[in-house]
Amino acid sequence: MSQRATICVLGLVAILAGVSCLGQDVHILLRPRDGRTSFHLGEPISLEAACVASGTERYLLPCAVVIQAEAVSAGSRLTADRIDQMTWEDAQCGALPPEPRGVCGTISNQLPSKQSQVPVWQEVTLEEPLPAYAGQYRIKASVAIDLEVSERFGSAERHAASGEVEIMVDDNLGWKDRLIHFHNCDYDDLLTVLPDVDAIAALRQHMDDCAVDRDESFAEILHKIVWLKMQVEQPELYARMLELERGSPVLRGEEEADLQKRELAQAQLTAAGDANRIRQWFHEQYRALLLQTARQLVHAYKSHPELHGNEEFEDSLESGFENWNDVAAAMFDDADSYVSRKEVADFLKQAGRSQKYVAQFLKERKSHLPLMSPEPWRNRGRVPTSSSP
Repeated sequence: MSQRATICVLGLVAILAGVSCLGQDVHILLRPRDGRTSFHLGEPISLEAACVASGTERYLLPCAVVIQAEAVSAGSRLTADRIDQMTWEDAQCGALPPEPRGVCGTISNQLPSKQSQVPVWQEVTLEEPLPAYAGQYRIKASVAIDLEVSERFGSAERHAASGEVEIMVDDNLGWKDRLIHFHNCDYDDLLTVLPDVDAIAALRQHMDDCAVDRDESFAEILHKIVWLKMQVEQPELYARMLELERGSPVLRGEEEADLQKRELAQAQLTAAGDANRIRQWFHEQYRALLLQTARQLVHAYKSHPELHGNEEFEDSLESGFENWNDVAAAMFDDADSYVSRKEVADFLKQAGRSQKYVAQFLKERKSHLPLMSPEPWRNRGRVPTSSSP
């Protein structure tokens, strides 16, 4: 048995050992924190929760819960469900649906095991999906127990029932203005959570700053832009990715290896058309963003003729192009698939680089550079296909 499997088993044993301490239905009390039911778009939404044993009216500890929001009024909407990072990477190389993967579940949350005569209210903050637009939302809570053993405790209604709290979210334009105006590559992470055309535009405006900053920041901002663009501009494609992720074949044992292969082959056959369409969309998006960044770097050079002899200015420009090409090389299908070497040379010449510099640049910076990219970009050892779509 692998170390990971051993940890899973030990976690399940620990949870099952606490079942006898539960002994009764759990009801969740949910209330506004400090009486607050009105929030600004994008700010943390926190409430308070307590667990009580139905029948005995004794409060249970610990009370690990999660809260979820539901859009109620016209025009209110939540951010899209998160697609798993591994599925996001699979989609870029056309490997959909994802191959079967073992899931350990969440084994860190303890079940209620102690009792108290007085309520112990605990703060709980809403996680994704979050309100994406102003309007009215309904918040409810559920017990945060391991998904793998949740059926042993009965239905969700039995152990995760809670009252509902309605909240209002306003657009608070001052908050939004603060978010979308940032310096260089220093942006608020909340900007990348809310699917919004203004957020996409704000991020795109600063791509060249991120390229000059460092390759990791540039790779990250490209990832964030594409993530938001799919939610905003291609909701049907986004929903199809979620569908393929959730419909992935189950993980079977070694004795059913042949059945596993047949199920995976059938799933891939069914998804082939959509997988290619999704992969093509990714390719077009990243190519467009890379071309836009190169044009911004060229524009920066042409807009400041008085700085052409400035060493700091020239070094920043060269760093921008180097980071730009390194990130492209770390993508699926390598750099040459997104931007041709002729296009790279043309951009460098427009940015005042000499023929000697351009030749040396192309010689040193080839595809498949050993760049350690940010987490959303890592290939996890998979070998991408070599041909562009």
